[in-house]
Amino acid sequence: MLVEVHLRSPNKKVDHMKTLSMPSHASRRDVFRTAGTAFVGAALAGLQAPNARAQSYTPPAGGGELLRLSANENPYGPSESAKQAMMAAMSEGWKYATAEMPALAKLIAEREGLSPDNVIITEGSAEVLRIVSLLYGSQGSEMIAARPTFEQGPDYAEKVGGQLVWVDLDKDMKHDLAGMEGRITNKTGLIYICNPNNPTATMVQTKDLRSFIGVAASRAMVLVDEAYIDLVDDPAGSAMVDQVRAGKNVIIARTFSKIHGMAGLRLGFALARPDIIKRMNEVRMSSPNKMGLVAGVASYQDKEFMASSRKLVRECLTMTCKTLDELGLRYTKSQANFVMFDTGKPLREFSIAMRQKGVAVGRPFAPYDTWCRVSMGRVEQMPQFLDAMRAHFKKA
Repeated sequence: MLVEVHLRSPNKKVDHMKTLSMPSHASRRDVFRTAGTAFVGAALAGLQAPNARAQSYTPPAGGGELLRLSANENPYGPSESAKQAMMAAMSEGWKYATAEMPALAKLIAEREGLSPDNVIITEGSAEVLRIVSLLYGSQGSEMIAARPTFEQGPDYAEKVGGQLVWVDLDKDMKHDLAGMEGRITNKTGLIYICNPNNPTATMVQTKDLRSFIGVAASRAMVLVDEAYIDLVDDPAGSAMVDQVRAGKNVIIARTFSKIHGMAGLRLGFALARPDIIKRMNEVRMSSPNKMGLVAGVASYQDKEFMASSRKLVRECLTMTCKTLDELGLRYTKSQANFVMFDTGKPLREFSIAMRQKGVAVGRPFAPYDTWCRVSMGRVEQMPQFLDAMRAHFKKA
């Protein structure tokens, strides 16, 4: 008998019909088994296509896929060592990740000069922000945060009954630490510092942040979000992990989403005193998946890949800032994998113009409604955006 199977190819809006030839005595189970094999084959073929495109990028002409410079991802994806680790672990995907999580915590602790009891592994660093906001910024407690900053923690705190206290950035678009310190009261439960800050890519002076923590951590919990710390000029010297070693009321959030290129695998961690980690584990909402964990163990040890990622990001930033200088546009000094610049007009107008040229850029962040956050793509992709910028602003 003949069986028609409709297969939807990845990244396509149309179904493809495949006719399968089956013996007349075939059962329904045989039909579905054969159809399933065909579907998997089509899916694998579709999965190979994006990787092929990534190796030789061709800008969309007259439509097609947008160049994605809007989400602060690492477009080079996971390291080869991480991919190999995931492939090797695929056959054990039926097992719970009971061994991989402690293994990653041990690696992290050793590198940071801590104990595994100082580490919690989470489903992305966003889970760290939610857990900490629930514990210290909810039910009538006040949470102090900069404006603008990464909103997941503050937004969650508000949803679980916390009161947000916003402090505008200073004239250099950095955290106003003095202003934040001045807003601490006996109701303050949590202070959130994203450093480098998202969306501005700016970073406060390390000595200033340590001084701030010295005062603030005696009055409230301080959460330092170091999602981009591996991309700064001096990662080891800029990190606040020494404040954890000193036993202060400090929680450090980190992620594998940025330099490790694993945003879709959802893996992060936090560093804090053992008693704080214990409280966090008691209210955690999920556990990382096995593939993300084995990839994390491999990538965390792949210093060559991390150095390469940092180098490529810096190359793209140099290209971008050179073009911004050429066009006379103001921008922030970036310590991350994105930069923020002033378009001089409502951002919506600029975003629409870029989309018409096949590029997606970041959304508005009040009160900087004319400023655009743009993430770094692959080195060979950036000329498409930079050429679109030149055409747009020189025409204007």
